[in-house]
Amino acid sequence: MYTFSSWHGLRQICTRLSHGMSSVLARRMLLWIVCISASAALIATSVQLFFDYRQDVSDLEKGMHYIEQNQLPGLADAAWNFNVASMQVQLDGIGHSPWVAGAMVRYGPSQQAELTTGQMDRDADRIYRFALRRHGMVVGMIYIEPNLHTLYGRTLDRIAIVLAAQTAKSMVTSICILLLISWMITRHLTQMAEFAQSFEPGKRLRPFVLHRRHAHQDELSVLADGLNDAYARLQRAHDFEVHHNDILMQEVALRTAELQDAHARLARQAISDKLTGALNRFGLEERFAVEMQRAQAEGRQLAVIMADIDKFKQVNDRWGHLVGDTLLQDFTAILQDRLRASDTLARWGGEEFVVLCPDTSLEQAMQLAEHMRACVAAHRFAVVDSASSSFGVAAWRSGDVTDSLVKRVDDALYRAKQNGRNRVCPEAPAQA
Repeated sequence: MYTFSSWHGLRQICTRLSHGMSSVLARRMLLWIVCISASAALIATSVQLFFDYRQDVSDLEKGMHYIEQNQLPGLADAAWNFNVASMQVQLDGIGHSPWVAGAMVRYGPSQQAELTTGQMDRDADRIYRFALRRHGMVVGMIYIEPNLHTLYGRTLDRIAIVLAAQTAKSMVTSICILLLISWMITRHLTQMAEFAQSFEPGKRLRPFVLHRRHAHQDELSVLADGLNDAYARLQRAHDFEVHHNDILMQEVALRTAELQDAHARLARQAISDKLTGALNRFGLEERFAVEMQRAQAEGRQLAVIMADIDKFKQVNDRWGHLVGDTLLQDFTAILQDRLRASDTLARWGGEEFVVLCPDTSLEQAMQLAEHMRACVAAHRFAVVDSASSSFGVAAWRSGDVTDSLVKRVDDALYRAKQNGRNRVCPEAPAQA
C-alpha cells in the first residue's frame, strides 16, 4: 500500500508511473507535465462558475413559477371584477419580488387598459408572459421583466476574482509548457525541416545530426536516423534514375516510332485494296463525301470515271486467277500513271475501277478516259498479251448525291459495254 502522508511516498508513486511508460520521451514529458498539472484548477473553477450561474438562473425560474402559481390567481380575480385598486396592490406586491424589475398588466375587453409597477422595459430581450384566466377565460395578460442585473452582477463579481487569479496561473503555465516543448521537440523538428529543405538529389548527402547538449536515444533520434536512411535511399534512387533515363528515353522513342509506323500501316490497309494498292471502296466513300461537299458548297466541277476490263471472266477461266490478278495490277498501274495528283483511283469491285476527278468538266474527263483506254489497248500484258477496257463518264449536277452520280456513271459504263466494249461513253444528257 502506498502512503500519501509523506513526500517520500508521493515520490515513489511518481517513480513507478514514470517507469511504466514505454517511451523515453514520454517519461521525460510526464515529469514536467506533473509539475504543471495545477492548471486543471482553472477548468474546475470555470465549471463551478458555470454551475453557480445555472443555479441562479434556476432560482429565477422558480421565482417566476412561484408568482404564477400563488399571485396570479388573485390578480385574475381582480381583473375579472375590474377592481383596479386591488390589481394595483397585487401588482405592486409582485414588483417587490427580488426577481422582478418591473411588471405590466393589460386587462379589459380588448386588453387596452394597463397597469405597471417598477421599471418596465418593453423592448427587453427576456420578458415572461402569463395569461390571467378566470373560469377558463382569458381576462388579461401580465408581462414580467426579470431582474437580471443583480444576477449578472453577482456572477461577474465571482468571475472577475477567479479569472484574475487563474489568468496569471495560466500565463505562467503556458509559458513553461511552450518553453519546454520548444526546448525538447520544436527546435529539433526545425533542424529536420531545414535539412529536408536543403536536400537536392545529385548533391553530396551529409547525414543529419541532432544538435543537443546530451545525447538521448529517444524517438527524435530514431526519427533522425530514419530521415538519414530515407534520403540516402532517395539519393541512390536518383542516381539509378539518371543512369537509366537515357536508355528508357531511347526505348520509349523506339517504341513510339514503331507504334506510329504500325498505326500508319493499319490506316493505309484500312482504306487500300490489298491486291492493286489503290483505294478500296471504304476509302473512296470518304474521299467521295469530301469532294461532293465541296462541289455542293462551292459550286466546283466534279467528274467521275468508271472503268472495266473487257471479258475479264474469260481471262480467269482460261489462264486462272493468278494471271487475272496480275492483269488487274498492270491495269491499275496504267490508270494511275495517267492521273493527276488531285485525282483519286479506287477499286470499286472485281475488275471495275472508279476515278474521282475534282475540278474537272465532263469533256475533260472524257479526254482523260479516252487517253487511258488507248494506253490499255496499246499495252502488251504478260500471258494474255492484249486486253481492252470500257469507260463510263459522268459529271456532278446540282442536287446530286453520291448514289445518283454513281448511278449515272454506272449506266454510262453499261452502254459502253452494250455498244461493243473498248470505248468511252458519257452519261445520258439531262432531261429538260
